[in-house]
Amino acid sequence: MNYEAIAETLKADYRKITEQYRQDDEIEVATENHRRLGATLKDICRSFPHPIHALDVGCGTGRYFHCLTNVRELVGIDLTEEMLRAAENPVCSEEIPTRNLRLVCANVYQLDFPPESFHFIYSLGMFGNGCPVTADLCDRFYRWLVPGGKLFFDTVDVAGLPFWNRARRQARQMVYPILARRWQAALDEREAQHPFFGLTQRGLEDILEQTEFPEFHVRSQVCESPLWTGRHLECLAMKTA
Repeated sequence: MNYEAIAETLKADYRKITEQYRQDDEIEVATENHRRLGATLKDICRSFPHPIHALDVGCGTGRYFHCLTNVRELVGIDLTEEMLRAAENPVCSEEIPTRNLRLVCANVYQLDFPPESFHFIYSLGMFGNGCPVTADLCDRFYRWLVPGGKLFFDTVDVAGLPFWNRARRQARQMVYPILARRWQAALDEREAQHPFFGLTQRGLEDILEQTEFPEFHVRSQVCESPLWTGRHLECLAMKTA
């Protein structure tokens, strides 16, 4: 997969919407969806008996920084400088539990950290549209976690897509093999512009079963937000202590 090409498309898209995305943070923090996710993040942070090092993958404008607690150091990764500049003044900044915040502009699929750098890694709102969950990336997360560390992320659940959207995707899968090569190439080019990597629950579990994580839990959750309607698959995975 050409992650560089996908990254360039995503960068262009996010540069256009950074200002609106940061404004949306003010709306999202008042939603039930955000409160629920915030409570989950806090519970995971509190499960450690000591202050932790945390990594936010695809941190965007820092929407979830204030949802953490018990954090000594927080690292945020994002593709665009514009998003990271906005993340320097994130929503609810007075509630962020640490001043030791480092923002890194990078493509996580091409980035590396030393082994056992973090106690907790999370990624919310990144996977699905443009960014796939892969066994290779999950194994990289596993290496970055300390023994007993935890990974929490979500991705788009295709079961929550509108019926017409699911029907169109199923039709494409059925028709694609019998199309002339030039039509296949045209569809491939269109798909490459804005790739979609939503998963079924079984599909995500199959990916995780290929990784080093010995324990994980996946659930489908309705997203209760005015900014997005659908379902997410949420995964909590633990590294062997």
